[in-house]
Amino acid sequence: MVTLKNASLAGLVVLFACSRAAANPCPPGNPPTNCAPPPGAILALHGLPVPDVYTQYFTSFVATDTTTNLSFAFREDPAFLSLDDIFVSSAAAPLTNIVLNPGFESGTVGTPNATNWTFLNAFGAAASGVIANFGAHSGTNAWRDGSVQAYDGITQGLPTTVGTTYNISFWLNDNGGLTQFRRVSDNGNDTGTGGNGIDLLVYAGAIPTLPTAVPEPATLTLVGLGLAAAYRRRRRS
Repeated sequence: MVTLKNASLAGLVVLFACSRAAANPCPPGNPPTNCAPPPGAILALHGLPVPDVYTQYFTSFVATDTTTNLSFAFREDPAFLSLDDIFVSSAAAPLTNIVLNPGFESGTVGTPNATNWTFLNAFGAAASGVIANFGAHSGTNAWRDGSVQAYDGITQGLPTTVGTTYNISFWLNDNGGLTQFRRVSDNGNDTGTGGNGIDLLVYAGAIPTLPTAVPEPATLTLVGLGLAAAYRRRRRS
């Protein structure tokens, strides 16, 4: 067993939402039960085939502020996703990557403490992401994430110019047997690693938020601030 230390959100309030249809608001401390992802993604892989070799994905955004939070959210109930070699550039400087530590080569292996990234796990999902020193697309390390029945994430604030389009690319691999991305589990298992929920989402802007007051019964909200918890790794390497 490896105990993981969660990075503080350094004063940022993160609000994650879960649909009433999931039957569980997914507060910290519960095991999460089939939590939906935060809304507002610029890219979601839901419905696409799951790669069994490293595959490159692309998306883009137009900056609306001088700092844009690039965020990734992960779920993989029975196995693990591996993320590596993130690249963000503007059309004016297509060869200049504005992401720091894009391949997770800096940080403490076996923990979520990747240099220049902030780790998010407001739902308290088990098998949440860590830096792994195996299975990389290039270099030595990759981000390895098997968040169970809920989404964890990572975020980094990027310097951007308002009105400028930025192109994002990244490489993703999966080591499990699921064949299609699904934002929630739909095979009847909504409590553990037997679920078939698997997805990756990309956000650009503010860290995904919702209003703190949401009418019943449409949505329930969860506030995560200065997260500190221990998570137990499980399943095969």
